[in-house]
Amino acid sequence: MTKTVIVRESYDWITENDVSATQYEELIRYIEEKYPNENVLDQKYKRLRFINYVGTIQCSDVRYEVVPKINLSNNDERKVLLSMLSITRFLPISFYEQIQNGEEKGDLLTAFLTAFLERLLNELKKGTYKTYERQEENLYVLKGKLELSNHIRNNTFHNTRAYCSFDEHTENNSLNQLFKAALHILKKYTGLYSLKLHLERCLGYLERVDLVNINPTTLDSIKLNRQNERFRDAVLFAKLIVERASIYSQGQRALSFSLMFPMNVLFEKYIEVVLREVVGYKVVISQHAEKRLLQNKKTGYRNILLKPDFLVNNELIIDTKWKSATYHGKTRYDQSDIYQMYAYVTAYQEANRCILLYPKQEREADHPVWEVIDTDKTIEMRAIKIENFWESVDELRGILKDN
Repeated sequence: MTKTVIVRESYDWITENDVSATQYEELIRYIEEKYPNENVLDQKYKRLRFINYVGTIQCSDVRYEVVPKINLSNNDERKVLLSMLSITRFLPISFYEQIQNGEEKGDLLTAFLTAFLERLLNELKKGTYKTYERQEENLYVLKGKLELSNHIRNNTFHNTRAYCSFDEHTENNSLNQLFKAALHILKKYTGLYSLKLHLERCLGYLERVDLVNINPTTLDSIKLNRQNERFRDAVLFAKLIVERASIYSQGQRALSFSLMFPMNVLFEKYIEVVLREVVGYKVVISQHAEKRLLQNKKTGYRNILLKPDFLVNNELIIDTKWKSATYHGKTRYDQSDIYQMYAYVTAYQEANRCILLYPKQEREADHPVWEVIDTDKTIEMRAIKIENFWESVDELRGILKDN
């Protein structure tokens, strides 16, 4: 039976009181293998917590859910995460229906799988994707091209056969093999009867497709075109599943996989959608990268690239920070963030306002607004709710109007 451990990112710790020592070590090994260059775990003596990433991890018989900390219940935080993933299209499949129907109160993995299986099944019902694939067989009739060297090698004593190569219109191609591999990975962890039914129906459509090992080369070879474009979302999701799958041998074969997302990037993308709703699409430049802070007097080259998250009308700079701006009711900030904003407002001469934008995670303090000495430019800290998209829009609109 699968055990579920729900924690809040950068807040709740997992210890050997929550899982066994074996399960604890398995989680660490999986993260080291699949996220080798990412800062995912904060490890102390016999305890760890997730940082920077949210989502779900399945390690043999333990399912870990990592939700963003926004001072709500686990179900509400799960709902917020699904909403952000949908609004930003961070995942290729929307979760609006699950959110509206209240199905987000199940675990994250169930929400992910419901969206994926429903989308895949709907497309498979329209017909499986078929391609012409080169086949070689030793046949009793001549078909396609006679492969002379293989024919001689295989049919020296069988003059009634012909070794042929030919193109066959078949569903046994790399795209459908990806789907089948992803479905078999998920099969063990699909608990709900409705999901099992969807999964088995998908496999039924793929009955003639080989179950093969999907490696990075295979993934790279899968290309979308006019004939298979309708499968785009399902393909991208299936790739995520296969890329994050890993098999351990600990007396028995245990399959592990994950769907994890960098929270700082997700928050930035969410604010981008909110900002464009407030001020319009044309006036917002995301990740503007044309300014440099310094110029080398000897070489003439400009150094230290400046890349603010958002530049609005060349007058407003916004940088997002996924961390709390309040600690025990008082403002807290990193001086390096302020130096960064000072560099922005100095390099962008037309900009007169820089905003460090944080998520509201608890009762907020009265955050400071700094004036850049001898100028009319300001650097300010602000926090915004992310529980509801339209509330976020209203709050950001109020922030931009407040001078």
